[in-house]
Amino acid sequence: MKKVKITEIIPKIREHQVMRDFTTLRVGGVADYFLEVFTADELVFAVRKAVELKIPYFILGNGSNILFSDYGFPGLVIKNSTANISFMNEKSQIMVDSGVSLGRLITEAVSNHLSGLEFLFGVPGTVGGAVYGNAGAYGSAIGDYVKNVTILNLDPKDGIPKIYQYDRSWMKFAYRDTSIKKLKGKMKPTILSVRFQLAQNQKEEILKKLNLFKEKRQQSQPVGLSCGCIFRNPIPKELQGFEGQGTKGMPELPTERRAGFLLDQAEAKKMKINQAEVSSKHANFIINKDGAKAADIRMLIEEMRAKVLEKFNIVLQEEIEYIGQW
Repeated sequence: MKKVKITEIIPKIREHQVMRDFTTLRVGGVADYFLEVFTADELVFAVRKAVELKIPYFILGNGSNILFSDYGFPGLVIKNSTANISFMNEKSQIMVDSGVSLGRLITEAVSNHLSGLEFLFGVPGTVGGAVYGNAGAYGSAIGDYVKNVTILNLDPKDGIPKIYQYDRSWMKFAYRDTSIKKLKGKMKPTILSVRFQLAQNQKEEILKKLNLFKEKRQQSQPVGLSCGCIFRNPIPKELQGFEGQGTKGMPELPTERRAGFLLDQAEAKKMKINQAEVSSKHANFIINKDGAKAADIRMLIEEMRAKVLEKFNIVLQEEIEYIGQW
């Protein structure tokens, strides 16, 4: 029997797509297949067909917080551009597709007098990616505001991906981590949509918060091609009991316990490999100075980790993920 190609099932799929054009670092090789989807139904169909045909796949949002290999991706990259947002103002809730950008979500929440996610203003990710990694800043995390998630997950009985709705406890939100992110070597569940529980507030008050967080980011974070923070902050043992409870109740770490400070003290800002260099403004950012390779960036990451280990005897763990063949 002739083996069916996925391009015959989904004609919109493009073959041999260069991934650097879809990542904030502007690095990455060629994916065997590439498909952009605009509805949840298209996303579900693409994942189901990839599973059925045993083709590796990766769900791509805005391309931040990841490092694509120079050798590309041996499978299907699905660019998630789903875009629905529904407001339940009487409950102060928002139901939003996973492909919606954080910027759009926050802007539309402000228009509806809904507050809570202002701390993420300026983060260049999508809802799905942010919830997947429990993105956060300034002592808050997105998981603190999730009420439930709609997920495409394997049915344990027949192995077919099916749609489920789980409450926030299923996600096991922890510092930059979730139950989905922890899965290794299995089909990772796909976030289709998220319901957020926010709070009513005056638009003027929300805008004040937005401007405050915007100013903080402008003061501390570099401009240029980057993927965001490279390393997680190392959580001290005395605070690790807060893991799994979101971040509410977990104090914001003092400056001397943050990855950026440790890297700065280890003189990481002086480091570079070819066109990849550590930002002079924030030592936990790597900047692509136009022409860096993914291999340069990963090598630089390892050297940054080694510097901190040597000076502080602390092993930094990546916040970013490596995608493709390494």
